[in-house]
Amino acid sequence: MTTDHDWINCGPGDNSHLTEEQREWVEGRIRQREESRGALLGVVEVRVYENACEPQVDFPQVAILGVATDPSVVSAMVARARTELEDWR
Repeated sequence: MTTDHDWINCGPGDNSHLTEEQREWVEGRIRQREESRGALLGVVEVRVYENACEPQVDFPQVAILGVATDPSVVSAMVARARTELEDWR
């Protein structure tokens, strides 16, 4: 399948509306993205309100870091997230 854009997004569930070729392409892109990203370290989230912000770090079950992780490692993860957010457009 040839595409000029990588905007196709298919979540979990029934993708029967796609052709076999489209499903294979989507599944291949998902696998490539997962392999290139590597394992999940954790989740950095900042909720922004009108008068405040609430930052937090979460470690879902699939994350390779956790609450017992050395704080310097968690800080490095947060620094990476900050850098990515600064470059985000």
